[in-house]
Amino acid sequence: MKLGRYLRRSLFAVALAGMTQFAVADSEYAAAWGPSVGSMAPLLSANDQAGNLQTLETLRGSNGLLFVFNRSVDW
Repeated sequence: MKLGRYLRRSLFAVALAGMTQFAVADSEYAAAWGPSVGSMAPLLSANDQAGNLQTLETLRGSNGLLFVFNRSVDW
């Protein structure tokens, strides 16, 4: 009985892993997400945990600022 359950779960996992090749984003849809690589970052501001307004300029240090835009696919 346990072997059958293990086999079903294993087959399901293999089938699910095999289906990931079909999870492809439409290139036009994907291109619309966020700025392109190397472009100027938009002006952003938000309050930090202390309530102080932070911008890209206030966050920049002596070595600059690394700001990562994470582009993802809508699953």
